Formats: sequence, C-alpha cells, structure tokens
Amino acid sequence: MYLDYWHLNEKPFENVMDFRFLFAASSHEECLARLSYAVMEKRGGAVLTGAAGIGKTTMRELLFRRVRDEGEGKRHVCTIIHPLLDIAGIIQECLYQFGVKDIATGKPELFRQFGAKMQDFGAKGEDILLAIDDAHMMSVEALQELKLLFNLQDDHQRQILTMVLVGESDHSAGPALLPKLAGVPGLRQRLSIVVPMPLLTQAEIGQYIQHRLKVAGGEGAVFTPAAVEEIHAFTQGNPRETNNVCDLALLIGFSERLASVDAELVKRVVEDVSSQFKLEAR
Repeated sequence: MYLDYWHLNEKPFENVMDFRFLFAASSHEECLARLSYAVMEKRGGAVLTGAAGIGKTTMRELLFRRVRDEGEGKRHVCTIIHPLLDIAGIIQECLYQFGVKDIATGKPELFRQFGAKMQDFGAKGEDILLAIDDAHMMSVEALQELKLLFNLQDDHQRQILTMVLVGESDHSAGPALLPKLAGVPGLRQRLSIVVPMPLLTQAEIGQYIQHRLKVAGGEGAVFTPAAVEEIHAFTQGNPRETNNVCDLALLIGFSERLASVDAELVKRVVEDVSSQFKLEAR
C-alpha cells in the first residue's frame, strides 16, 4: 500500500526469515562464533537464549549454514520445532529427517535404532547437530530424558552428537530456559556454552532500520534520528518489535502524506500499539 509513496520495491519490515534483510551486529557475530565453536570443537552442546523476537531462530539458521559443511566429515542437521514432544517423539523426528524408513514406536527400540544410526554416521566420520527451538517449553521430564542421548557414542567412543537448545530468557507463561536447565544438572553440564543474545543498541537500531530500507529498494533516510531514538526507547532494541513499529509508521506516514517519519509520528504509533496491548490484556 505504501511502497510507491516511500519509493520501495517491497515491504522492508516483514517478520519473516529472509537473509537478504539480515543485519549482523557485532554482538551477534560473537554469538555465532561461540555457537560455532561449540559445534566444531564438539563441546557437547550450547544454549542460545534471548527475548522473544530478538532473532534466535535466524541465529540458529546462520549456525547451520556455517557448520553444515565445515570440518572433516559431513554434519547431519536435525531441527525440532515441536518442543512439547517427548524423547520418543524427538528421536522419531530425527530419524525421519535422517531419511530412515520403518521408524520404531517403542522407546527401547527407538534408542536402539537411533544408536545404530549414530554408529553408521560415526563409521563414516560424520556428526549430528540436533537443535531444539522453544526449548523453554519443554517439560523437566523431557529434559531429563534428553540427556540420555549423550550416552550414545560410536564404536570408537567418540561423541558425534552436538545439541543446541534455543529458548527464551524471560518467558511470561512459564519458566525461562536457564532456570529449567538448572534443575537438570546432568544435561546442563553437557551444554557447556551458554550464549545470551543481546538486544540491539540505539545506534544498531538506526543501522538496522536503514539497512532494511536499502534492501527493499529505498534511498535516503526515511526515519529521522529522533524517530530512531523513540523507536529504541519503546522496543529496547528488539528487532521484531522494531519491525512492527516501523511498518505501522510507514503506513501512517503514507496516509498523512508526510515527508519523513519523525519522533511525533513514532510516539503516536507507540501509543496506538500500547493501547492495543492493554485492550487485549483485559
């Protein structure tokens, strides 16, 4: 609706994973380096935490891209996007993603089948990377069972499984990931690297906004420095929240035929968004 007005080829603030719009802050590069180290050096596993909307799933995909083909052997990647699965469901999903036919249903048989697949990979010098999204939603019982996967090794007693748990650092509907893991020391000790994903600074939010506008075909600065300051004050540097505010600001700016998005417009957008949340909370 507002693309022609702002001289854009596409919408710049969609909340979808599109690596063309990826903005890599220096702090995010450090996160990726630490996660890559956990995988490449076979440190057992890692925990990636952060607020909702901060870009954890994107970081996980970046990790996959970096480590999938690095190292001496092939790395098989399995992603679990259903955190409410029990250990049997997780193993079944892994085997399915590995292309296994006739997957077992009983838990003992599944462990044997998964162990046999690990032996097969190990014989070829290949590794497994298992990532679980929204791991803060997993039950303590499921986390307790998850540690059993680390007991499976190849014929040379080599640990070929690396696990990355991705979850929220502050979850309003229940315990966050790290407090849950603290109650499962057997698993927590194997996940040797904890990577907290930070929010963007005000300067980074300005760069983030400008980067996305440029990728979408925009030229020049649409958001004033004061507008960026207001956006950061409201979103605290959360990319998804920033996208929501910027998208609505562009829409209202178009409807009012404004020359740019200034601080006053952002304040009105923030008031509108805040009021909607208050209404939904009633």
